[in-house]
Amino acid sequence: MSVDGIELLRKCIDGIKDDLTTFDMMKEYLKDEEEDMYWSEEQLGLIDIIGAKPWLIKTAL
Repeated sequence: MSVDGIELLRKCIDGIKDDLTTFDMMKEYLKDEEEDMYWSEEQLGLIDIIGAKPWLIKTAL
């Protein structure tokens, strides 16, 4: 999910604070998406540092 999508999720969560069950589910979903985004950003940083080919070899192991 993109940064824009995460921001949209945050706005949606603000609108459902009265529905605690949905609110809790959406908070967990948002947390998961943020973790995925941070992981992806970290991997892209590694690719910039070590190059695509070494990164592919590293991830294949």
